[in-house]
Amino acid sequence: MLSSVFCVRATLVVLMAAAVSGCANFASQSSGATLDCDDRYTRCAVLSEQQNKAEATVQNEEAPKVASPLIIVPPTIAPILFGFDQAKATHLEFDDAVAFLIMYPESRLTLHGYTDPIGREAYNQALSYQRAAYVRERLLMLGVSAAQISVKAHGESGLVVKEIPNTQVVSKEDLVKQYAANRRVEFEFSLPNTMASSN
Repeated sequence: MLSSVFCVRATLVVLMAAAVSGCANFASQSSGATLDCDDRYTRCAVLSEQQNKAEATVQNEEAPKVASPLIIVPPTIAPILFGFDQAKATHLEFDDAVAFLIMYPESRLTLHGYTDPIGREAYNQALSYQRAAYVRERLLMLGVSAAQISVKAHGESGLVVKEIPNTQVVSKEDLVKQYAANRRVEFEFSLPNTMASSN
């Protein structure tokens, strides 16, 4: 009987040793988990399962997104047309330009003045400046900052309707009508540190 008790105890010791050894081997083979083996009770436990999940969550989280730069699109403003030999226009539509310039105080506007080819070149150069300056004054009256607006006079250059050769006989009245699109002020918007521009 004593030998049978001894055999049972020996068997239990062997089984416990095998269990501890097997648990340690299993844990070391599984995903590199850490073991907590207590001296009083031989038990195997994977430590910090929650910690491993937290680490996996941190690794799976996306890096903070960098805000993409805001793309500002200036309005497209139709050229303001002027009558023959006139520096003032009666039909001014630039509410979108005013709203844009006020909303974006860092934006800039260049007003380009043009004339038709009728008349002396020096006179037309001065007239193109007067046209652009007239539009500038109207914008200032509507609340746009003077620092945002510049004026460029182009005179007879940049014709939309090309000059009719002298070989063709055309009345001055017909020329005035035909060249109407040349008598204009165009809007060019720009923003510092961007490539945005319009017209």
